[in-house]
Order: sequence, then C-alpha cells, then structure tokens
Amino acid sequence: MAKFKKTRLIALALAGSLFMSQATYVKAAEVNNTVKLENKAVDSNIRLQDDFYSATNKNWLSTAKIEDGEVSNSSFNEAEKALTEQKKEIMKELLANEKNYSKDSDEKKIINLYKNILNMEERNKQGIEPIKGILDKINNIKTLDDIRELGKYDIGNPLINVGCSVDLKDATRYAAYVYPTHLTLGNSDEYLKPTENTKRIKGLVENYYKKILTLVGNTEEEAKTKVDNLFKLEYMIAKTITGREENSKNPNAIDNQYNVYTLDKLDELAPNLKIKDFIKDSKMDKANKIILTQPKWLKAMNDIYTEENIPLIKDYIEINNLASLSSCLGEDFEKAANEFSKACLGTKGDTPKEEEAISIVNSALPMAFGKLYVEKYFSKSTKDDVKNMTDEIIKTYEKRIDNLDWMSDSTKKSAKKKLNKIGIQIGYPKKWDDYSNLEIRSYEEGGSLLENLMNLGKFTEEKQLSKLNKKVDKSEFACPPQMVNAFYNPTANTITVPAGILQQEFYNPKASKEHNLGAIGAIIGHEISHAFDNNGAKFDGDGNLNSWWSKEDYKKFEDKTNKVRSFYNNVKLDNGKNVNGDLTVGENIADIGGIACALDILNKMPNANYKDFFESNANVWREISTKEYADLKLQNDVHSPNKVRANVVLSQFDKFYDTYKIKESDKMYVKPEDRLKIW
Repeated sequence: MAKFKKTRLIALALAGSLFMSQATYVKAAEVNNTVKLENKAVDSNIRLQDDFYSATNKNWLSTAKIEDGEVSNSSFNEAEKALTEQKKEIMKELLANEKNYSKDSDEKKIINLYKNILNMEERNKQGIEPIKGILDKINNIKTLDDIRELGKYDIGNPLINVGCSVDLKDATRYAAYVYPTHLTLGNSDEYLKPTENTKRIKGLVENYYKKILTLVGNTEEEAKTKVDNLFKLEYMIAKTITGREENSKNPNAIDNQYNVYTLDKLDELAPNLKIKDFIKDSKMDKANKIILTQPKWLKAMNDIYTEENIPLIKDYIEINNLASLSSCLGEDFEKAANEFSKACLGTKGDTPKEEEAISIVNSALPMAFGKLYVEKYFSKSTKDDVKNMTDEIIKTYEKRIDNLDWMSDSTKKSAKKKLNKIGIQIGYPKKWDDYSNLEIRSYEEGGSLLENLMNLGKFTEEKQLSKLNKKVDKSEFACPPQMVNAFYNPTANTITVPAGILQQEFYNPKASKEHNLGAIGAIIGHEISHAFDNNGAKFDGDGNLNSWWSKEDYKKFEDKTNKVRSFYNNVKLDNGKNVNGDLTVGENIADIGGIACALDILNKMPNANYKDFFESNANVWREISTKEYADLKLQNDVHSPNKVRANVVLSQFDKFYDTYKIKESDKMYVKPEDRLKIW
C-alpha cells in the first residue's frame, strides 16, 4: 500500500477514489470469435438461451431503481443496504449507551467521530480556519528547500509517495517502496490517450478545483491559473509514468516494478529531489531494502523539479492538500464535492446525512466498528459452514489440477503445493486492531473533525511504519469484516471472505447447497483461481515473486491466457463498446475457474439441481447503473461488466448447454472449440 501523508489519508477516509486500481496483464493473441450481448431486460418473451442474464433477472431488472446518492443498484448494493441498516442499528445502540463508555474506549471514539461529522454548525463556524495554517505554509513557498520543509509540518507532497509493504521477493518481510506521483485523473493513459469520457471528467475536476480554491479566498482568475498549473505539471509527469494499457499488455509488468535501490543510488538518480532527505522525513531511512517501482519516472521527476517549475509544483501541492482536507470543512465545501460527484457519476439526490456519517466512521475506524458488527450479527455456524465449503472447493481444485492435460507432473506438484498452502480467512480476524493510542475528541472536548482525521492519518502511518523490516504476519485480515467483497492476497497466499458478504444474495444458510455454490461458492472459487491467474501464477506458495513453472508449461499457460484475452476483447456490449480483454484478463480467468470448480462439486451430488446453481450465479451479477458510472467502470475496472460475468462465463461450460438445451442457433451459443478452459 502506498504511503500518503496525513492529508492523503484523510481523503481516503472520507471518500473512495473515482478511479479503480489498475492491474498488469500479458499480450493477447487474436481469435476470430465475437460475442454480442443483447439486452432486452424488460421483454417478458426473452429466452434464457439467448440472454441468460436478462431472462433470469427480468423481474428484478424491470422494477429495480437506483436510490438517491447511489451510482448503481445490484446484489452487491442490496447486501450493502442490509449492512448499512445493521450499522445504523449499532450506532443507535452506541448513542443510547454513550454514558456507559469510558473516554478512551473504541465505542466513545466511534461516537465522537460520528458527531464530529454531523456537527455542521460547528464546522461552518470554524470556516477555513482549521486548514489556514497549512495553506499559508504552502503559499509561502519560495524555494525548493521550502518545498522539502513541508514534510516537517506533516503537509502532504504527493509528488513522491513512499510506502511500507510486503517485499515481493521476500514475502516474510516488509520493505520500503517508492511510488510515482499522484495524478488527478488516476492513470497516465488519461493524459496521453484521452477518451471523450476523460475530457468530460477533466472538465468537471477543473470546475471543482476552481470552486474550492475560491472558497478559501482565491479570485476566479487566481483559481484558474492554479488549476492550469496543476494540469500542466501533471501532463509533464504523466508521460514518464507507465500507463494502464502498457501494464495490461506487458507480461513482465510486475517484475519491472521491482527495482532495489540504496539511498545513495536514489540520490544519484535524482539529485535535485534530495530524496534521501525526503525518505528520512518519512521515517523510512532505516529500511533494509528500498524498492523503486518506476526508475524512469524518478529520473524525469528530478529534471522537472527545478526552481523554474516552483509555481507549478506549489499549485499542485496546494490543490492536492485542499482537495484532501476540504471535506472536513463546512457545507459550502460539502456542496461543491456533492455537485462534482453527481455530475461525474450521474447520481441524483443525496444519501441521508446519518448514513454518510456512518460510512465515514466505518472507513476511518474499520476494525473498531467491525468488532461490534461481528459480535452482533455474525454467527459461528456461518463461519464453520463457509469454512467447510472452502475446504471442499480447495480439494476439488486439487483434483482439477491433477486432471489437466496441458501441464507436466512436476509443475502440477508445484501448483498443488501452492494450493494447499493457501490460508483461509473467514468472517473476521483472529486479533483486532488496538486503537488505544488514537485520540478522537468531541467538539465539546476541544476537538474537531479535521484534528481527529489528522490523528487517524498519523495513527495509520505509524502503524505502517512500525512494520518496516519486520516479519510479515500472514494471519493479518485483508479487510474489515463488515465488507461486501472477497479477496486473494498473492504475497500472503490467502483468501479472505469477510462476514459482510455472507448474506443474501451471496449466502443463505436455509438455501440449497446448489444455490450457495452458485453464489458464494463460485466467488470463493474465483478467489482461489486468482492464485493461478496471469498475476497470481507468478507468485509461489510462500507469496514470493518466484516462478514455480517449467518453461514449457508456462508458455502453454500464456497461450491459454492469451485466448481468454482475445475472446473477451471481442465481447461487444449493448452500447456497441467492447470489453477490454487485456485489462480484465485476470478477473475473467478467475470467474471461469470459480464456476468450473463449483460445477465439479455439483457433478458428484446425486440429483443435483443445476438450474438452481446457474440461476443463483446470474442473480449475483444483476445490476443497473448510471451511464456515467458504467462508462467509467468499462474504462478503468479490472472486472468485466456484470452482465458479461454471467452470460460469457456460463456459456463456456457444457453442463450449461445440457441444462438449458442451448443449440447453435441460440445467441448464448459458443462453438465448443472456442470455449475457454484453463483451470
């Protein structure tokens, strides 16, 4: 995880990034196969054999609506909504029992932060005073030395991001990482190869930045100049940062980001930056190993970092800090942020204030809130049931590896060794985060929202710093338990299924085994498959970036991976646009692998209800969204659109054809020789 200064951490606590993370993928070979997904969701005559997703979900798709403040509605949204109601009930109980909690208890910290967020009267009263000192120090920058001094005041300088993370080639230890400059548009391709959507979003960002700059006292002319300077600098930097497209097509992208440097060598590469001092200010100068992810960027950044460019750098730093901190201020800033979000994502209406506050508290104090959630809502029987299901899926996966006709026995042995080393995390962590050193004060106690979020930033930063050079605890839970998601961590070789996703439509203790296998079972299989996708396959069973393949077998694997890329590159959506098979290849491999493994379990069951399985899986992926959000996801998300995750994935399996009598004349049909199979 990249290390951000406190202001960046605050921004992450207050709002999720608009731009999804990018992944790295190998280049595809071409195949002549095109799949068109036609959507007639409200047509009552639509056939399962022509559009399984729409036919299975037609009643839901005909009636579903996007709620105020939301970008989509889906099974995930519905689970999130149920989760939100549970969180509201927890908060209601906390407030009712406030007098019973000690000043330093986690419960009191949750309450104080919640009230901070909702106390708009006090936030309005304080105005810009909480951040005035930070903005003054930035505006007083005259020299490069002044910029370097910012670190001493805990003022963010996102030109360089230093982080503490697991050493990719020694997964037992944490190392220091140096990451490239933060770009407003999220990915350098947006600057070098802009789309129409990129131009639209950039215009909205420019208007938003100018708005908040005028709110802190800049004239409209000054605000325009500062925003122009920010983007001028980012365009200079962007051409030196490897973009999403290049990464997605480069089979060695992960390896290329592992470059070990000493402090002295970093200084030789970038003498103007005096990066040794920067890393020292970041308290990471004692690192046993420093890994520079993009040497080309750092060398170019050194050439940009001159007295001549101080106005650009200064304005870049000011806007990034202001954008990060403004959400802690009054309602004018909140209104500006909401207007930007609505225009960018196509949302309408507003999320209730109490729900927004709970969401922020949940993000800022995730494990404190998560402990309360688990105690109230998560049962041991669910944990045990899902653990048993996961064990069965892993055993089935082992048999699938044994039966592969393209892999040698020696590589199969290594694959099974990795598989059987996978750590399983279900529900919640074995040990909870200790928040005793974190101070969260109410306004009555002299605290403020900004102060408390600054404290949270410092707390998070110190927690990360404490891990530097230390041994990795692979039992550390990958996420808060109150989350509707699931994960595979390649450096820990673990899968994580948090408590929050173990509810309908994903898991129902009263449903049939087939139903649950089609939902959470396929998701668990998906996460296990990530251990063997185009990225995960580069890591061994101990989590090291280390090949365990024979050269011949890896070449066969790449050929199969390339077929997945090409197949999905030819999937055309209802709007005429194509899926990006390079960007989404890892998730597509995992989707197919998850269904394949779950189907093997059904095949051993007497009188298995395959319809229940397939339709449960299609229900998981049902979704409607704003056009703006759908366009943004298609451009940036490493997952294929949800409709594709149902129709295209299920159409790869013979049992699907048998169950629904799909023939060559049906639109769901894919020729047997073109059907995808890796694991």
